[in-house]
Amino acid sequence: MKKFILLFLILIIISISKTYAIVNGYELLGKTIYLDPGHGGVDSGTTYKNIYEKDINLILCKKLREKLISYGATVYLTREIDKDLSLTKKNRKRSDLINRAYLINKTKPDIYLSIHLNYLSDTRYKGLQIFYNNKNKENKELAKSLTNYIKEKTYNVRIPKYNGSYYMYNNITSPGVLIEVGFLSNSDDRYRLTHEEYQDIIIDNLAYAIIKYFNNN
Repeated sequence: MKKFILLFLILIIISISKTYAIVNGYELLGKTIYLDPGHGGVDSGTTYKNIYEKDINLILCKKLREKLISYGATVYLTREIDKDLSLTKKNRKRSDLINRAYLINKTKPDIYLSIHLNYLSDTRYKGLQIFYNNKNKENKELAKSLTNYIKEKTYNVRIPKYNGSYYMYNNITSPGVLIEVGFLSNSDDRYRLTHEEYQDIIIDNLAYAIIKYFNNN
């Protein structure tokens, strides 16, 4: 009987603590999130004139980190500066991807998000799109949920898409997705992505979607 009462009291305390955290704006308290700014260093990613994907990826991830921390999350980045994670000159890209996957696997976050920009020769294509694989059973649901919640806040969001060919993500055990934030090849997306006001809108929308995902899971 005493054990039952003790357990009941513990559950009440946990419930009160969670409610207090949510009421005070710490909806992500206790969650660990790993952000991966794609490319870096000699690997610029996709480019348009003097606009480099690697730079926008890092800007967005740093902004998103600060936003998620403000909601109580613990947040890590695979890179903090303009460099890749390769430890060798031979097979540099493979080494970079291996080390990103290693860092994420070592931390075992609740989710990871890899931030990239898209590019196609057909400049009509634009919008945010999320890609997932089947390495973790939660990846598909995470992609669908984030897409649906982002749609609540903004327009021009493409449907999530399966892609099992990405080497890095096939080696990460934690649930996560690749987010192509927009098309650098599209003039509208490019203009928005290079302006801080729109970058902040993207970050607010992503943070909202992440909070909603955890609240409903």
